[in-house]
Amino acid sequence: PKLFIFRHGEAAPGSPDFERPLTIKGRSDIKRLGNKLAELAPELCSNKITLLSSSATRTTETTQLLLAGLNNTNITVNFIKEGYLADPATWMKNIERITTNSCIIVGHNPGVSELVFILSGSYIPMTPGTGVSMELLINDWSELFDATGNVLSVYTP
Repeated sequence: PKLFIFRHGEAAPGSPDFERPLTIKGRSDIKRLGNKLAELAPELCSNKITLLSSSATRTTETTQLLLAGLNNTNITVNFIKEGYLADPATWMKNIERITTNSCIIVGHNPGVSELVFILSGSYIPMTPGTGVSMELLINDWSELFDATGNVLSVYTP
């Protein structure tokens, strides 16, 4: 399986935190990233994929912009309330339930950076809009645990 982990784009300051939208720069960066992904990871444009996203405003906007760039009608999107500021254990619990060969996560730091580190042992600075693709050395998502992945690519806006 392949796992793609993204941090939301640059968000506007303010409160409540859950409702902060992307900035103009954040929207532009993610739109550009979605188009770049269509070229660099063409499997995201055609394969059946599950996308798990925090339900916060900035992650919802990031998800919608990524989907527009990928233009794949075979992506099932699940906005999960517990994805808001989720820790790696929460993401792993949700990943273990999916049935597609590829999964995209759109979340927040520090959780997404920690998830990449736990799965791969690689520390990747996840600035806003950064994404990581990982190859997982498992046969089924239910086998996901620490150190089962290799980072293949890092995507920046």
